[in-house]
Amino acid sequence: MAPGKAAELVPADIKAKGSIAVASASTNAPMEFLDADGRTLIGFDIDFADAIAASLGLKAEHVTSTFDAIIPGLAAGKYDLGMSGFFITPARERVVDFVPYLRDGSALVVPSGNPLRLSMDPMSLCGHRVAGEKGSVQGIEFLPAISKDCVAAGKAPVKTALFPKLDEAHLALAGGRADAIMEDSIPSGYRASRSNGKYEVAPGEIYKPVMTGMALPKDSALAPALKAAITTLAADGTLERLMQKWSIPRTALLASYN
Repeated sequence: MAPGKAAELVPADIKAKGSIAVASASTNAPMEFLDADGRTLIGFDIDFADAIAASLGLKAEHVTSTFDAIIPGLAAGKYDLGMSGFFITPARERVVDFVPYLRDGSALVVPSGNPLRLSMDPMSLCGHRVAGEKGSVQGIEFLPAISKDCVAAGKAPVKTALFPKLDEAHLALAGGRADAIMEDSIPSGYRASRSNGKYEVAPGEIYKPVMTGMALPKDSALAPALKAAITTLAADGTLERLMQKWSIPRTALLASYN
């Protein structure tokens, strides 16, 4: 990809270096994870970072990190950019800056064909067996609150089953021990597309959506160039093409890039 107009906004020191150090975790499919060789980072964030860097006339140097070490590393000037499916939260914004590029939230995964006609309308879950991951916002906050609302409306509570790993929740769904799984919306589409027809994402808007952003050190001069690059890649179809490649639902596309 030839550099675009966004390249004119790249700070001189980064332009001279010719690359940007992009930190990502390795356990967040389809955003970033290790390929079959156990060493190579692949995923949407990896491909998108490469496309952004190319549009800026730079090369993305990918660095594997643990998720919880990326933001401290950015604050310490260790990396130029962090891409690891970061939800933009007030607490994180106190430490780093963000450039939004997608939105995430929660979605519902159901058996193929959706026999119970469930949806991400919370009231459709009343009385049903909904699985989730222990420690997740869905298990800790959302499902208990939905169940409470069901009872308040005179309906049966949600029968919540939480598992140490989402893989175990998906086994429960495939085995008929759960009616649905509530999980992050982006991984839900990826998993469903690779389930060999066992399950699908139920209809409905993303529940409790939040923006996902690239994290940068505070007051990074690279931010304007990144924003311009994303706008260009959204306009020329690259963003949606990569979303399709990694089975990211179109509902994750920010309205400003739609």
